[in-house]
Amino acid sequence: MPKTKEKSDLKKIVITIDMGASKTKAIVQEYPEGKPVVLLLDSEIADVAKASVESVQQEGSPESRAWVGIGDEYYALGELARRRFGGISQLRELKYELAVPKICGAFWLAKEKLNLGNDVAAYLSVLLPPGEVQDKEQLQIRLKDTFRGFDTPAGKMRVKMLRYDAASEGSGIFFHRRRTLGDRVPVSMYVMLGYRNASIFTFRSGSIGAGITSNFGMSWLVNNLISKTSGLSPDNSNIIEVLIEAGASCDPQVMQKLSRKRKGDEIQLDGESMSKALLLARDEYWRAIARWLRSKMDEDIEELVFCGGTADYIRPEIDAYFQKEGIKVSWHANIFIPDEISSGMGNRIADVWAFHQHMIIQFDKLTGYIRSEVVLLTKSVEGNTNNAGAEVKRRYNFTPCERPSTFIAVNENV
Repeated sequence: MPKTKEKSDLKKIVITIDMGASKTKAIVQEYPEGKPVVLLLDSEIADVAKASVESVQQEGSPESRAWVGIGDEYYALGELARRRFGGISQLRELKYELAVPKICGAFWLAKEKLNLGNDVAAYLSVLLPPGEVQDKEQLQIRLKDTFRGFDTPAGKMRVKMLRYDAASEGSGIFFHRRRTLGDRVPVSMYVMLGYRNASIFTFRSGSIGAGITSNFGMSWLVNNLISKTSGLSPDNSNIIEVLIEAGASCDPQVMQKLSRKRKGDEIQLDGESMSKALLLARDEYWRAIARWLRSKMDEDIEELVFCGGTADYIRPEIDAYFQKEGIKVSWHANIFIPDEISSGMGNRIADVWAFHQHMIIQFDKLTGYIRSEVVLLTKSVEGNTNNAGAEVKRRYNFTPCERPSTFIAVNENV
């Protein structure tokens, strides 16, 4: 009898995770009426001995001291991995291969942020590159085994997986547009530009086509820039922030921040040379993206839908190129992201935020939960130029979209 009561008392959460190469991003909330909370972990990971994590201080923010133990293997995550143990982002590894410790880390972070117990019940959704969605079954098996019990700074955690979904990156943007536009969704190619890679999939005749993943992420640009510049270290964690701040003009003064020189005149020269190198690297990058997309586009594609943080970086060039080609371009499905959700991430969090909202609707149908209303915010009503730039409240019904074949579910009784 106590065992039955314990199971019924488990708090249920909905957690949606995007394991980006620059940062693990997640949205979590208690189900059904909890407030959504953003979880952010730096992407670095380091395998360490148990004794190493036992020495980690318990003070400080959870994000700075995250680690998990899975069987006999222990992993430091994010800032702790980078600062204490020389952890790296491991861009050459498949995301799903790093997924288990990162997902466990996200569950521990959710426990800390929401004041949960060590045992939780979860509706879990994960975004993966299209080229890795076929690994969803292996990920399912590994998670099911791991969730029986894994070590954290707060002790052993156990997760009852009520349901599990794996979908292609860009799916959140797609479902948002489908709710917004209904039957008016044109034949489209969805383009997700992240730090590690670039991914695409097409939508036509009511169904999603097979996805394709390439290496044309922001890291391609960074590596190209480093190859053109002497003295620029790939270990400099500020590179991305500086490139974004430098903008389309590749401002030389901003680029000086990456200089390792000490004399003022040498720093100035470094800024100028880095600016010139970045201008060329940036030009080569957007051309590579445009060339790759044109090689994958069928003649009936009416619109390109861009998403991902890297997409914004080359937006001016992409807009100009495809406008000249006569192809319509949409950015991030005009999703409005509240400040408390954005957490300074901007459009980098748009896909996982939209996917989280979509899955809430799916889980409501699964559980039979009826909400009085759902109000989502969009920047503008797509296709209506009279309302461009305005924030418009939209009320959506709960008719769920058909589940693509890329989804996989775990029965509640598992």
